[in-house]
Amino acid sequence: MPQAANMNRGAWLLTEEIVECYRDIDELLVIGGVIWGDNPSDDYFVKSHGVKTPDAFWKVIIRGAGQDERAIAWIVPNTPEATKKNLDRYLVSVDELERVTGEKIPLADYAKHDKPAVSWLIPKGCNKG
Repeated sequence: MPQAANMNRGAWLLTEEIVECYRDIDELLVIGGVIWGDNPSDDYFVKSHGVKTPDAFWKVIIRGAGQDERAIAWIVPNTPEATKKNLDRYLVSVDELERVTGEKIPLADYAKHDKPAVSWLIPKGCNKG
């Protein structure tokens, strides 16, 4: 999907780095998608590739099981402002993400209402690769 360069190398990249590091610690379920809008002004690839540009991307990372199950979720706007330093602005609860996207995320109900104050930190020593 077409992504704003700053978003792809910024906030979205940081979500990918979080996945890379935490998958070494725990088994993860990662689910993501797009949110389509109605903004033809940024649909640069319709003519050449037949692809509209999403207004936002979303991602959920679930780790643990049973009473230890927890998740983190973001809805990241597909804009130049979506930099690494702004990632925490895009944190949402899974409950909110489900309302916005219409998706059903396979997560225990008790964990759907939690929204961390900050994104999961990159663990010390993670080489992100």
